[in-house]
Amino acid sequence: MSLYDYVSTPTTLALINPLLNKYKNWLLNSKFGIQRWNPHVEFVSLFITQTDKSELMDKMNNKKTTIMKKHSIIIAAATIITIVSSTIVVLGMQSIILQTALGQSNSSNVGSATNTTQSNNKDFWIKTVHLDGFANLKGIPTGPDPAPPEKFPNSTIPAGGGVKLTPPDKTGAWKFRVFTFEPSQIVVNQDDKVTLHFADVQGAHYTITVDGVGTFPMSRGQIHTISFPADKVGIIKYWSPDHMPSMVGQIVVLSKTG
Repeated sequence: MSLYDYVSTPTTLALINPLLNKYKNWLLNSKFGIQRWNPHVEFVSLFITQTDKSELMDKMNNKKTTIMKKHSIIIAAATIITIVSSTIVVLGMQSIILQTALGQSNSSNVGSATNTTQSNNKDFWIKTVHLDGFANLKGIPTGPDPAPPEKFPNSTIPAGGGVKLTPPDKTGAWKFRVFTFEPSQIVVNQDDKVTLHFADVQGAHYTITVDGVGTFPMSRGQIHTISFPADKVGIIKYWSPDHMPSMVGQIVVLSKTG
């Protein structure tokens, strides 16, 4: 006799039915019931009446149906999310492309407007300065800028006052100085109105000449301003006659564009 036949006899059923009725809900619903015994449904069915077995199978079928519905819902939701995300990405890319195109168009328009309305007035500040080099026959062993001994150079200094070489003093110190303009080159366009502000920063006195404009004296702390139209393409020189040949600058006038 099989285990099932034995359990199914009237005598056995009479003994176990009260227990099955008492614990049926526990077997079907508790966390120790159908979920735990799913792999052994065949064995569980030995202890449950035919009606109970039907109820058990219904619960299992309902559980499978619920799981399948959940899976279907998840798949559908994932599909919708994918479609919406793709649409957002496409719309975003289109928006970026449109904004870039509009930005480039606006930049082009602004550039054109700036070129057509750009002022022809050009303003520059030109400083008179000199560069100094200090050295010592004995060297400078201490201080913020120590240096090794340096021989006094046997150089030919050009005439004009723009380059000076001072011989060593009693301590062995000697100096090399060059006068210049800062800046020494300016670029403008033809028909620009050029304004130059000369400022005497370093040097007690200068005489400055600008080609086609004139000559004027300057002393330290003074500012002298001149204005003129750059009506011809070429080079306009400015220089200090008493600090040649180093103190020379030029204004480069370019031809008109457009």
